[in-house]
Amino acid sequence: MRKSLLPSLLLVLFWSVQVFAQDKTISGKVTSSDDGSALPGVSVTLKGSTKGTTTNAEGVYSITVPGNATLTFSFIGFVTQQVQINNRTVIDVQLASDAQELAEAIVIGYGTTSSIKKTGAVGVVNSEKIENTPFTSVDKAIQGRVAGLQSAGGSGQPGSVQNIRIRGIGSMTAGSDPLYVVDGIPINSGDLTRNTTTANALAGINPNDIESVTVLKDAASASIYGSRAANGVILITTKKGKAGKTRIRFDTEVGVADIAYLSDANRPLTSSEWRELTAEGLVNGGQAANLTEAQALVDQNFRTNNGVNTNWLDEVTRTGTQQQYNLSASGGNEKTQFYFSGGYFKQEGTVIQSLFNRYTGNMNLTNKITDKLTLKANIMLSSTGQKGPSAGGLFANPVLNAYFLLPSYSPRNADGTPNISGPDFPAGALFNPVAIASMDKRKTSGLKGITTASLEYQVLRDLKISSKIGLDYNNYEEDAYNNPFHGDGRNDGGRSYRFYTRYFNWVWTNLADYTWDITKNDDYVLNVIAGYEAQKSQLFTSSVTAYGLPSNINITVPSAGSVYNSAVGSNSDYSFSSALAMANFSVQNKYVLSGSFRRDGSSRFGSNNRYGNFWSVGGAWNIHKESFMTDITFIDQLKLRASYGVNGNAAIGDYDWQPTYAYGAGFNYLGATGSGPNAVGNVNLTWEENRPFDIGFDATLLKKRLNLTFEWYTRKTTNLLLDEPLSRTTGFTSFKNNIGSLQNQGIEISVSGTPVIAGDFTWDAAFNIALNKNKILALVNNADQVVSPFIRRVGEDYQSYYVRAWAGVNPANGAPLWYIDESRTETTSILNNAKQQIVGSATPKAFGSFSSTFSYKGLSLDFLFYYNFGNMVRDNWANYTQSDGYNATFNRVAIQLQRWQKPGDITNVPKYVYGGASASNSLSSRYLYAGDYIRLRDISLGYTLPSNIVSKVKLSNVKLYVRGSNLWTWVKDKNLPYDPETYINSSTNLEIYLPKTFTGGLQVAF
Repeated sequence: MRKSLLPSLLLVLFWSVQVFAQDKTISGKVTSSDDGSALPGVSVTLKGSTKGTTTNAEGVYSITVPGNATLTFSFIGFVTQQVQINNRTVIDVQLASDAQELAEAIVIGYGTTSSIKKTGAVGVVNSEKIENTPFTSVDKAIQGRVAGLQSAGGSGQPGSVQNIRIRGIGSMTAGSDPLYVVDGIPINSGDLTRNTTTANALAGINPNDIESVTVLKDAASASIYGSRAANGVILITTKKGKAGKTRIRFDTEVGVADIAYLSDANRPLTSSEWRELTAEGLVNGGQAANLTEAQALVDQNFRTNNGVNTNWLDEVTRTGTQQQYNLSASGGNEKTQFYFSGGYFKQEGTVIQSLFNRYTGNMNLTNKITDKLTLKANIMLSSTGQKGPSAGGLFANPVLNAYFLLPSYSPRNADGTPNISGPDFPAGALFNPVAIASMDKRKTSGLKGITTASLEYQVLRDLKISSKIGLDYNNYEEDAYNNPFHGDGRNDGGRSYRFYTRYFNWVWTNLADYTWDITKNDDYVLNVIAGYEAQKSQLFTSSVTAYGLPSNINITVPSAGSVYNSAVGSNSDYSFSSALAMANFSVQNKYVLSGSFRRDGSSRFGSNNRYGNFWSVGGAWNIHKESFMTDITFIDQLKLRASYGVNGNAAIGDYDWQPTYAYGAGFNYLGATGSGPNAVGNVNLTWEENRPFDIGFDATLLKKRLNLTFEWYTRKTTNLLLDEPLSRTTGFTSFKNNIGSLQNQGIEISVSGTPVIAGDFTWDAAFNIALNKNKILALVNNADQVVSPFIRRVGEDYQSYYVRAWAGVNPANGAPLWYIDESRTETTSILNNAKQQIVGSATPKAFGSFSSTFSYKGLSLDFLFYYNFGNMVRDNWANYTQSDGYNATFNRVAIQLQRWQKPGDITNVPKYVYGGASASNSLSSRYLYAGDYIRLRDISLGYTLPSNIVSKVKLSNVKLYVRGSNLWTWVKDKNLPYDPETYINSSTNLEIYLPKTFTGGLQVAF
């Protein structure tokens, strides 16, 4: 009986296996476990094979596979799930969202990676930290968000340029700005205008259209961009549509802008204060016997007894308004996804006649033409308008006039018309800024377009090829007019300027992307990307200047002028041709090795050095994957990584390597205009090379409640482009050559986490700090180069101040004192007896931020403080505003109230002598100030309405908020005259004041 049963059992077993092995059609629906919504576009694949499908718009799928197989369900932003079929025909799946997975999707050059496979130093700023900010451009919005990225803006002109430096200053004469790449296209950045005070090309990009900003800081992450990566790379990724129902979102924000920082020590004097100071100066200078006589002279010559006490700063500054509106729609199905948006932004500056506005439109489409062929297209357009007065020493600068004009002068006549003549404003004196603002004009109109189109073809499951064409277009029309009555155009009968600038930049990128899962179980995975890229950039300019305009201030065009001063047109171009490759190899996600290589050719260099090779290697060890870490439960992730490589700097003139000729009146011959040699050129010019070495570790602890990152780096720049002296018999004084070298070395620390989770209350906090030391290693013949007020000296910081060291005031007689030499043991009151010496640097020793977010149910409070320590700030105009009597007909600032007045006075401000020549206002450390500051950069308080309320009116989200920027500033030096946030070189130039803003906003989603 048993023997007869055995064959039967074997037959049944064989039949069962065959049944399970037969192909079955499996169908089902994939939904989100969060809200039960259908998930279109989910990848459904047969484990261990290339066979697969995707869910449709309703989240439904159908696939024919063996009945004993396993299906893999994967979707970006959700936890991948594997399901055994077990002879079922209907399998519904719920996928759980994975915020950590989303956070790990890191955009890098020519692709993406994860935090596990990352070997380089990168910083990421996501959209919620960028959108709806009161800043005109993304480079301002990321200040303090990434360790090692210094973002400084010395001008409060709306739409102005922001100085960005990543891990220090990497060049002395070539560019030090990072490369900006938008959706894979390197773009033109910086100030592309020629007459406007400052206009930022990035201000043409709406921050609300940005999905993320990735900062590439080391060789492993940046060297794939080769000759343009020496100063780091900033990748801007714009928003794209996702499969699912259409989502509509509307954002609006309105508010006001005022001056962020005004120093009490630097306020202009009142009429009575200036009268007293000047009278005292007349007595000290022997021009009056006593104060009574001196005050009578002041009243007689400057009408300080007329009852007028004008606060010129109040006249030229204002509380500006700010507003922005953004509307977007996104969605799609498994074949087509879309994102459309439109926006308007307007900001008035803190100084009269300063304004920026922007209209933007964006279209981003992805279409899966076939199962293997995908088309992607993006069109981003913006139209900008900017108005702003001049800065620096021009009379059209209202800030300059506000500090120099006497308070006894009146801005308006009795009938309310601008006061532009008479005793207050005689010919050749200063001018009324209120009148100039109403009569002069300075306007820039910009048009920007960034367009990309690409085709991707999935050749095999693990191999795809792509081709992308990108265009970056910038067009600027600048109009400036100085009226013929008052101000800078007075002596020329009025001036009219018109400038036209057009940048056209195209990039063509062709890539092959191959991933080889060697063991078919993700233990050994190799990813290789290789391709070719070509870029060409063209610049066209024209300008015309005319003098002698009609007396009607409404006629401002150059064609109305009687004298044409100049009419100029020019064009230039440069191109790049590049072959590139990058690879990443991971072993069980424990050990990761990466490498990149790029060969760049550039028209900016001669045939001897037209091509250069740039590369990187990087490695990472995910220590938490090791077996010996299994029992250490408080460590979730622990990584050690390092990288080294070479990248370059091609930010030099388009034709620096070529001998050039100039054409103009300077080369006239026999009455005819001619041309002559203009520059020597150097066919051997080559790239400045940057060699960065980086060691870092990343740790995630306490069930992902705490994140730590530590970086140590050094970057050495060689082949610095410097001017080498020539014999004057050649007709030239110097030529450009690759000679010097410098080094940046530092550490970066980032800490973030969630210290408190208590029911509905959470507290998230973050802190970062960067410390960088810059040092010059070699110069031309290693000789000092004095570029006042700096010195370039081997072994010293590139931005070392080299001036006489101020020693204060002699308490016996009020005379100025300087230290004789670096020992600072002796002082002198004779300027020429004091030697110049290094007294500090414009480079900060440390900078960073700390931030927190407190959330309770729908209520949230978010703030970020930015700090900067260790640099010195220079007041470029203190030799006038604090001159101790020189140029005595100008007004002074309040620090002069601290002046020496009698023997025994201990002060830092010398005796005031009308018309004095004590040289106390000569260049020295007297006008250098500690640049240390802490600023409340951003703060917002918001409330998101409960979903059960908004759903009743068919909405998905409603948020109300108030927001402030730069609301509070602490400075170490209470005599610091201007805003501590200056340009990278820590100088001030009577710029428009940086604003603090207060806004309220509404966000509605359908």
